[in-house]
Amino acid sequence: MLKRLKIFLLLFVLISGCGLFDTRDVEPPTDPRSNFTPPTSPDIVIVNLQFAVAEKNLNNYMACFVDTNFSSRKFTYQADVSSQVQYPTIFLFWNLSSEKSYYNTLLSLTNAQSNSHLFLSDEMLSISLDTAIYDADYLLRFEHQRATVAQTLKGKLRFYLAADSRNLWSIHSWFDFKENADDTTWSVLKAIFIN
Repeated sequence: MLKRLKIFLLLFVLISGCGLFDTRDVEPPTDPRSNFTPPTSPDIVIVNLQFAVAEKNLNNYMACFVDTNFSSRKFTYQADVSSQVQYPTIFLFWNLSSEKSYYNTLLSLTNAQSNSHLFLSDEMLSISLDTAIYDADYLLRFEHQRATVAQTLKGKLRFYLAADSRNLWSIHSWFDFKENADDTTWSVLKAIFIN
């Protein structure tokens, strides 16, 4: 019995000396934290879009738009009238690939610690069974590094949203409107950062 106790104590000392029971440091996450919520209603899509802008998260930004793997709808973007005139070829065939390319370029020219916010006001949401229309005034603030491009964008937007085969909502059509002649709209930002 004494021999077994000695062996047990010897094993315990050996095992505890090798660090097997030591606590280890917490590893930093490989992906930045995000505030993306599965969009089970249209209003969640809007909140996800705001967080994607604030967090400068490309994947979450793109997840706000229709996924053609689960929906027959295609993404469309209608720029404000003056942007259509100024950048006619850019907006003629705007699609999800264009949306991703512009946002990726914008992020690459933005410091990770800089501020970016999407403020929405005068919001109106009308929902039917599988479709919703969302109207709002927007003020987008993006502190990018292109000195010749406005960092504050203003206008009105209209989103058409729908539920897909997974019952998840997303934006499939986006209309941008210029309210005041001296405002720079989101369309201008898209046109400049697509190149």
